[in-house]
Amino acid sequence: MNYCSQCGKTVSSKIPEGDNRERYVCDSCKTIHYQNPNNIAGAILTWQDKVLLCKRAIDPRYGQWTLPAGFMENNETVAQAAARESMEEANARVGALKLFGVFSMPYLSQVYLMFTGSLISDDIAPGAESLEVELFTRDQIPWQEIAFPVMSHSLELFFRFGADSGKVHHAWFSRSPDREVKIHFES
Repeated sequence: MNYCSQCGKTVSSKIPEGDNRERYVCDSCKTIHYQNPNNIAGAILTWQDKVLLCKRAIDPRYGQWTLPAGFMENNETVAQAAARESMEEANARVGALKLFGVFSMPYLSQVYLMFTGSLISDDIAPGAESLEVELFTRDQIPWQEIAFPVMSHSLELFFRFGADSGKVHHAWFSRSPDREVKIHFES
């Protein structure tokens, strides 16, 4: 950040009085600009014994498979965001969604809120961000082509515990300097 969104003057990175973290502070009007993690909402959607996956038509990880998910928008609930992303990426209409997992990725300043639910029908088609969409049984999933560790983890938990375990799963992910991602289970 270079300029204040309030007055347009330059900002400096410093620890404001009474705070314990560096923030961008306007040199002129003294507005403190907080930066917070991004929330990503996604869904594990089923039709009979199959799970919906989308092949990415955008970077990062173009051409790899993922669950429908994306950044929340203002003025929507987390469940609404997961349903919207499912429609945008796979033209998928969903029934009721249930929170399945909360996964923190501090190294990316992201929090994933993953839901489970059923498709209203198997009438799905790629949206603008997907090359393909497909329903996979557990054995058909292209595990080596899953785009993000949090998606692989979500799928593994889903197949281990099911959608109706009554448990909301928690974990956080770290990344080593050589970019290896490690999962830390909280529950």
